[in-house]
Amino acid sequence: IIASAKNMAKRYMAGKNHMNTMEELAGRLFDATKKVHGLTKRDRLLLRIAVILCDCGKYISMSRSAECGYNIIMATEMIGLSHMEREIVANVVRFNHSPFIYYDDMTKNDLTEEAYLTIAKLSAILKIANGLDRSHKQKLKGVKATLKDNELILTIDSQEDIVLEKGLFTKRAKFFEEVFKIRPIIKQKRVL
Repeated sequence: IIASAKNMAKRYMAGKNHMNTMEELAGRLFDATKKVHGLTKRDRLLLRIAVILCDCGKYISMSRSAECGYNIIMATEMIGLSHMEREIVANVVRFNHSPFIYYDDMTKNDLTEEAYLTIAKLSAILKIANGLDRSHKQKLKGVKATLKDNELILTIDSQEDIVLEKGLFTKRAKFFEEVFKIRPIIKQKRVL
């Protein structure tokens, strides 16, 4: 399934370095919040696939990448994924680049409430991971995610200037906090 997703990302010219960085970040965030989210190993796989495919819509349109990414994923059969799992991945990719649509506001809604909650949780994790590499320059050399009380502390080892990442992080952090009731915080540790 992963090989299929990577081939699809390659076909739509996704940035390999950004994708690898986001895979690592999303995995760390998923693992750090295990006690809170209640997701399964299969959901972690779906998150990984969403990370790999999150920029495929930009191949068609930069301004409508969320919608295009959703359509590409839904139009491509992926061996090993059920239709519902593909729908989850496609929605996570869509909500990474567009505002989140709440369950009651969805017009075409074939999703179960459980699938919808999975989409919300995976979207929140992906938004944070994407926000940490917003410049696509892999500025973060080491990220340590620690869950403490009602805070997810992201300790970053970097000599780079991460003003862009910190500035765009606030909006993404609000959605994460809305979903998990945990506030993510960035702390930069400069290593000499």
